[in-house]
Amino acid sequence: MHILSKSTYIKGEQCEKALYLFKNRPFLRDKLSMEQRAKFKRGTDVGILAQQFFPGGVNMTPSSPSQFSKKVAETLKNLSNPAINVMYEAVFQYDDTLIMLDIIVRDGDKWRAIEVKSSLSLSTTYMKDAALQYYVLKGCNVPLSDIQLMYINADYVRYGNLDLSQLFVFQSVKEYAEQYYDVIAKNISHFKEIIKLPHSPKIPIGNQCDTPYRCEFHGHCWKDVPNDNDKPYSIDYKILYELLGDRNKSTAFLNLLFYRPAVPLFDGDKPYTEFIIAFSILSNNGNFDHIYNWNSLDDLSKWRDSMKILTEKLVGFERVICFAPQNITASLQKYNILESKELNYKIINFKDVLQQSKFHHEKVKSDFSLQNVYESVFPDKKLFEHSRIILNALSDNIMERSLITNDLESENKALREIYKKVINIL
Repeated sequence: MHILSKSTYIKGEQCEKALYLFKNRPFLRDKLSMEQRAKFKRGTDVGILAQQFFPGGVNMTPSSPSQFSKKVAETLKNLSNPAINVMYEAVFQYDDTLIMLDIIVRDGDKWRAIEVKSSLSLSTTYMKDAALQYYVLKGCNVPLSDIQLMYINADYVRYGNLDLSQLFVFQSVKEYAEQYYDVIAKNISHFKEIIKLPHSPKIPIGNQCDTPYRCEFHGHCWKDVPNDNDKPYSIDYKILYELLGDRNKSTAFLNLLFYRPAVPLFDGDKPYTEFIIAFSILSNNGNFDHIYNWNSLDDLSKWRDSMKILTEKLVGFERVICFAPQNITASLQKYNILESKELNYKIINFKDVLQQSKFHHEKVKSDFSLQNVYESVFPDKKLFEHSRIILNALSDNIMERSLITNDLESENKALREIYKKVINIL
């Protein structure tokens, strides 16, 4: 039975208290956020695609944790089987530490170890991931020709069928792993002692709570820290009104669902090219709401068709309010989304307006999201994470995809509530 894994080792490097709590008090963890779930799904999808670069492999993924020991034995046996040249999720264990290697490929009389990342560049954390795997593989006496990180090529442009040889790039980290070898051995020994402590190590909260990842025990460790959540938000109304101008203009509220696939879907696109896959328009005429929804979830290639519809629906309004994570006008111009240049000056990213107006509340310190702004303005109300819509939109489940229309409308109504509240027209 292993004590450490790749994820728990990385936890230990970030914060020894987090490692201890994970192994001894896992029930104290924060609820997994929708954003984290979306990232995990993206990583899994890219990892599966990377397997196609090395076809014909044997999948060693255990069906349950109870199968780890069995899969370790099978993996070691397969290394000496000349009929097997590739394994996916190969399981190795050494020094009470278990790893599951994304891909391992026969390379002559040796093996090439490959860890897949869905990012466009490599971080120190990724290098440490691979170094730990190298340590375990060496401990298992696996003859290695190299250990590499396989990640997305930012310069790849798709034309025609997906070219995996151009989509992925490889970087050897063997030299780094060898230099880091003794450090890993020392850390593993230390982490195993930490886990056996009678109580968690007394480590004060600090930068390690959010770097390189937000700790999943953040809520537990910060629960006694005084905050200003109960205080009202603040805003510079002079700046706000200057930015908005005439507040009596006919207004539509626009909620856009952006998608940035790691793997380009259409000709001319690069990895993480952004486009719109759904939108909701909310307006009001007297006592009745007017709502128009559109999405291309049944066929993402239809996203360009939506732009004409979007333009037609918005040109009649004097102002269009949205809440987007980026400069929305620049994004629309960049991808030639709007056919009518008349709309450019009408679209106002209310997120930018609030930030420029010095909107402040404890909730928005870490993330200036629509959810946090809404709950700052209306402390007695709650709004779901935006990433929930992303997950549902990309789900294979028809029922889950059908939920996004209501969610987009709900966000749009929340945006309208915020807008009316802060400009004092409620």
